[in-house]
Amino acid sequence: MKIAIKREQRQARLALPNVSNLCKIAMKREQAGPARCLPNVSNLCNAFLKLLTGGWLAALCFACSPQMPDAYTDSKDAPDIYPDYTDVTVPPNIAPLRFIVDEKADAYAARIKYPGGEWSTDEREVTPSVSQWRDMLASAKGGALDVEVFVEHNGQWTRRRPFKIHVAEEDIDPYLSYRLISPSYVTYRDLTLNQRDLTNFDESVIYGNMMNTDVEHAQCINCHSYQNYNPRRMQFHVREDRAGTVIAYDGTLVKANLKTDSLISGGVYPAWHPTEKLIAYSVNQTGQTFHTRDLQKVEVQDMRSDLILYDVEKNEVIRIPGDANEMEVFPWWSPDGKYLYYASARFVRRDTTENLDNETILRYKEIKYNLFRRSFDPANHRVGPPELVFDAAARGKSATLPRISPDGRYLMFTLGEFGVFHIWHKDADLYLMDLRTRQVRPMTEINSDDVESYHSWSSNGRWVVFSSRRYDGNYTRPFIAYIDKDGKGRKPFELPQEVPDMHRRFMRSYNIPEFMNGPVEITPQAFASLIRDTEAQPARQKN
Repeated sequence: MKIAIKREQRQARLALPNVSNLCKIAMKREQAGPARCLPNVSNLCNAFLKLLTGGWLAALCFACSPQMPDAYTDSKDAPDIYPDYTDVTVPPNIAPLRFIVDEKADAYAARIKYPGGEWSTDEREVTPSVSQWRDMLASAKGGALDVEVFVEHNGQWTRRRPFKIHVAEEDIDPYLSYRLISPSYVTYRDLTLNQRDLTNFDESVIYGNMMNTDVEHAQCINCHSYQNYNPRRMQFHVREDRAGTVIAYDGTLVKANLKTDSLISGGVYPAWHPTEKLIAYSVNQTGQTFHTRDLQKVEVQDMRSDLILYDVEKNEVIRIPGDANEMEVFPWWSPDGKYLYYASARFVRRDTTENLDNETILRYKEIKYNLFRRSFDPANHRVGPPELVFDAAARGKSATLPRISPDGRYLMFTLGEFGVFHIWHKDADLYLMDLRTRQVRPMTEINSDDVESYHSWSSNGRWVVFSSRRYDGNYTRPFIAYIDKDGKGRKPFELPQEVPDMHRRFMRSYNIPEFMNGPVEITPQAFASLIRDTEAQPARQKN
């Protein structure tokens, strides 16, 4: 017998009004999803409670809380839920992990137990409110929530194998920023740069690409970055019309042109120095090709690339000396600012009569990147010679996107068969190097059978957000994983959404997920005005 029928029959025997519906209506005004009737949750429920005492009070509370099945059969199978939040580890300040039961059934029920209480629902969508979820996590911090999912078929209830949601001691940075973009070979004009409050479901636009785009003016924004997670110190690029690099620094907003006569491009992939008013960039000549035979149809690759430093205060570019046969890309600083890490591929031309672009395209599978670092002196901005950190080419692989943990111990990077733009490579996975021992291992605990690519450490080093296409192979979604002090990861969870299955219908990819310690407070209109009305200031190049 269904839960709803049982509840209504019990209410009828007690000669009570159907207050469960009234409770639900009141609760839905302040939260999405069904909930238990708890103090301070619904004024309407509290009003009813104050009118009743003794057995009547107990009956009313029972009516407000969905009843779990009295009799059921246990199953050894895990529940089929989306997103898959079974046995994940979450921070104690994350938004509710809402999910939908994918199994087709006649009725559903779910219960979340936590120290001091429980929450239940008789809906297919399991959607605790933000306030209830916070209470659950606070009580289970350092422990776990116990989750049960029940399904009913032909009058028989089955409880799927219960699972846990582990709650870590360490918080996560409160904000995440990313671009929302359709596949780049389709369109890019309607992309936005967004920020999301990770403690709830609030999302806002930092800047929308269409704000300055019309028939005569088209542009693309990309490569947002922050100094030490600080939203008051950020940058992003504007490409094509009204081009320039937008830099915000403690209330100052400028648009700079980093392209000088001796550089192959303006700044592309950025890395803020942790303490200096300095940004390292790669400068790149990048192209996109399409394959007819390869199942991976899109290949983004560099024809040439170098490294530069940009002094924000002086508006000055410093070129980092390099080998003409090396293609250097993806700079990243060590937390102490004394080393600049990057990826570099050696590409020696075989036929000088052939167009460089054509030769690079034809030999695309031969291009394999290794990881290097250079010493850096913050006092005089001197950069030392290249030092090989990881020889991926010797393994027949290509390594990109070096990222150092905030404690300086671990280097996380992406490893694929070849190339530089691994978001299009299904073989791409995350790897971890212990910088004390130089031992490298695949992060099998967080990798999948599909793409894992861009990744960022949280400011406390206990969380990593990374890009993955593990669900559908087409659209990139952000996943978050706990990393313990020994560099071991836990099962990752997808970025929680207010509507549990939103990502199944969301035809945009998340690009460059970056943690922030707060929101960007500059308005989209202020960015739009700067981009539209200000000429980019040409940077000087230091000899």
